[in-house]
Amino acid sequence: MRKIKIKVNPRLLIISIAMGWIVVSITPVFDSVIVTAEYDLTKHKLGFPLPIIEQRTSLTPLDDAFPFQLGLVNPQENPTSLLIGNYLLQAILASITFYFLMMVSANLMRNYRN
Repeated sequence: MRKIKIKVNPRLLIISIAMGWIVVSITPVFDSVIVTAEYDLTKHKLGFPLPIIEQRTSLTPLDDAFPFQLGLVNPQENPTSLLIGNYLLQAILASITFYFLMMVSANLMRNYRN
């Protein structure tokens, strides 16, 4: 039985953790939700693919305003909380994905040069 030996490249690991953290942190800025009459505006959640922030808004749109798109609203006026479980899960998965992609591309480049 052959043993599989895995080498961890510390430089690529640090880069992938940083990239995963940055990518997950900026997803709420680019996310928006289509608000219908049934949508609970007091718990406005943003993030992709899992929501990572929750904003408690006090918006009261007119009845004829539905449907409309709502993105990130001003956190100074609307209390905002971080959904830490979703945030950590996405950051870890994104970091693992980036690390895997960088290892594959590094191996491909090494094989191409030889």
